[in-house]
Amino acid sequence: MQLSSRIRSRDLEDFFSVVGKVNDVRIITDTKTRRSKGIAYVEFCDVESVPLALGLSGQKILGVPIVCQPTQAEKNRAASSAAAQDQKAASGPMRLYVGSLHFNITEDMLRGIFEPFGKIDHIQLIMDSETGRSKGYGFITFHNSDDAKKALEQLNGFELAGRPMKVNHVTERSETQQGSSLLDSDEMERAGIDLGATGRLQLMAKLAEGTGLQLPAAAANALHMPAQPQQQPAPPIATQCFLLSNMFDPSTETNPNWSDEIRDDVLEECNKHGGVLHIFVDRQSAQGNVYVKCPTIATAAASVNALHGRWFAGKMITAAYVPVMSYHSLFPEAMTASQLVFPR
Repeated sequence: MQLSSRIRSRDLEDFFSVVGKVNDVRIITDTKTRRSKGIAYVEFCDVESVPLALGLSGQKILGVPIVCQPTQAEKNRAASSAAAQDQKAASGPMRLYVGSLHFNITEDMLRGIFEPFGKIDHIQLIMDSETGRSKGYGFITFHNSDDAKKALEQLNGFELAGRPMKVNHVTERSETQQGSSLLDSDEMERAGIDLGATGRLQLMAKLAEGTGLQLPAAAANALHMPAQPQQQPAPPIATQCFLLSNMFDPSTETNPNWSDEIRDDVLEECNKHGGVLHIFVDRQSAQGNVYVKCPTIATAAASVNALHGRWFAGKMITAAYVPVMSYHSLFPEAMTASQLVFPR
């Protein structure tokens, strides 16, 4: 890392907790002066937090952009894991993870897209038990590992319904995950050859012809599904504060207490992720802005991830992080706020 000489272990722990629970932080200091050498080691409780942490490289801590790199131990662990996985998958069935899927994609559509590469033993699309909708990822088991490798190589990054699919090996650890946190961590670094949507479609048609199979209608329907606008939250920074926009249109609000209702709606959602210390609904804002300060960086990140891209009163919410100093300059009272705020 490249760090400010004033950095403290607590600063690093707070910063990196955005991407995962931190187990230990060690700042390297000069033996004579005891001042930081600008280097530190951060150990996470879960290895899947590492690639997310690397994605924070370039963010500023105490005004200094940090440079994040994996330690040699992490490089060795990754290489060893990859080698073991390759050996395990040398023959026989192979299970692939398929993620970043449009929520309307079905198992039949996936079969139509992947089956031209070889015989498929099983397809499992992970569903949300509450909504009954797809969670956007699933697993495909090929009867032959060579067929799975071809599918992985050619379909990783394939644009399906406006979203680049993520296709990867399934590791022993990822099979035990209860959600998509580990699987989604790879979204930051897409691998494979990018042939473009047209090139991949042509390749699929060619492979289907070579195997005697035809591209099913379900696959064609999926490939022609209208693209959805992608709404990605802003990269996380070391801040407890964020701004929600498009929450309301002041020119159309008629209820005299409408701002209180907006406030309570935001609080109810943020309380699911750790609470709020300060909130301000800007009634005069044409952009429908709501300012929020959370107790921790991790709480703010969780709230942003939950709210960004959500629909509220017919409008799509956008969320953006606000540096703490900027937030406090706007709302000085927020600097000393220490009690959680609750809906009225």
